[in-house]
Amino acid sequence: MGILGPAQRAWQNLRGRLYMRRAAQRVRTGMQVVHGPHLTKLAEHEVALVLVGRDVAYFLDHHIAHHRKLGVSHIVYVDNGSTDGSIDIARRWPDITIVTCDADFREHEREIRFQANTMVLEGGWRLAIDPDELLDYPNADRVPLPELARRMAARGHTALVAQMLDMAFDGPISVAGAMPYAEAAHSFDRYNTADLERFSYHGSDLGWAWFLDQNRVTNPNIPVLYGGLRRAAFGEPCCLTKHALFRMGDGVVPQPHPHVTTGVVCTDFSAVLRHYKLAGGVVAREQKLLSENRVAHDETRLRVSRLAQEGDLNLADYCDAQGPTVERLIAQDVLQITDAAREMLA
Repeated sequence: MGILGPAQRAWQNLRGRLYMRRAAQRVRTGMQVVHGPHLTKLAEHEVALVLVGRDVAYFLDHHIAHHRKLGVSHIVYVDNGSTDGSIDIARRWPDITIVTCDADFREHEREIRFQANTMVLEGGWRLAIDPDELLDYPNADRVPLPELARRMAARGHTALVAQMLDMAFDGPISVAGAMPYAEAAHSFDRYNTADLERFSYHGSDLGWAWFLDQNRVTNPNIPVLYGGLRRAAFGEPCCLTKHALFRMGDGVVPQPHPHVTTGVVCTDFSAVLRHYKLAGGVVAREQKLLSENRVAHDETRLRVSRLAQEGDLNLADYCDAQGPTVERLIAQDVLQITDAAREMLA
């Protein structure tokens, strides 16, 4: 790095923050609370589940139930123009704020996600993930999310890195498409480890490494992962690493990149987001996205093209592992954990 590197980086940081504030204000004018409290003040270690979705009725009930069981105390659901009854499903849950948003998600994703995390919430922690993802972490059955947040904060840690793991069913995708989400979460038990590509959290040449550089890591062995099942089956260059759980506070910017929150200290173990993008009527669902011109990258096109041609594709053929328990994923080096983290989670 040249002598002007730090100054350039500071200017880039400032310019990005100013742009985001202006864009967020524009997006906010198109957002309206249609159900629930307009402001929820979270206690220090309370966790709010933050969802942004469009036509996610297939996923919502089981997703919310799963994370309620883990201990989230409030839910924010930002609906970006659903026509499948997603809002009606969300209304059935207590302690939920539903916000409608008319901004183009393809153009304003980061501003929408910023507002989702800040517009109706103060304080506490955010579990900011997608409706087709289910979080799991070591000893989740004994350490609920608010207690996990408390223990992390006591060690000076303010974020949890999670690795998305694309899940597959051993059978034709046409059969898998008929399963309810709760059933798919049980029956989709195959995954791919052979096609994972690893990058260092700091010091990589990833195009979005600048965002990662705004954070501190306490376990440098936790990588940024790409690839996996969708790379093997469809050639998708998909990023799998997310800051799923994070504490709001001074200097924290929630999701300026879809996978990164900045201004955080990442804890020394990683979690898994079991990812069920390929469950439900995936072909019809994603063809609709393409027809509405709501996709900003080619990954969906690659996936839909092949799935449309091969309706009975068995994605388990591209998997080398089965039964993704947290401990198995640690043994396979998909997830990482230090001895200190094990002691914290005991």
